[in-house]
Amino acid sequence: MSVTDARRGFLAKTRREVSDTDASVQTKHLHAPQVTYDTLLTIEANAQAEATRRQALHGVDRVRYELVVPLDSDTVTVDIGNTVQLTHSRYSLSGGKKFIVVGLDTDAKNERLTLVVWG
Repeated sequence: MSVTDARRGFLAKTRREVSDTDASVQTKHLHAPQVTYDTLLTIEANAQAEATRRQALHGVDRVRYELVVPLDSDTVTVDIGNTVQLTHSRYSLSGGKKFIVVGLDTDAKNERLTLVVWG
């Protein structure tokens, strides 16, 4: 069984790339960098789906807040990756908005928890 030139070229590549772009994001954020992720995905359709998912996740305006909250029975179980709802009279948060916890620091001595949230 012989290998075609197209198959030989495909197999010769050490890496394969797919991309997903949103022209409206590029127009709004002229200096937004092109981001490359290395994965172990081997099926092109799966890689394309992941590129599209990441574009949807990062292609909208997001904010990051650092919050200091009391360390109590409600907050002691908060962990990185959890979703929390933040409500505040400012910053367009009066109706509440969900954020993902991306960092935390527990200060048991002073009974405080510092959360870094993104969303």
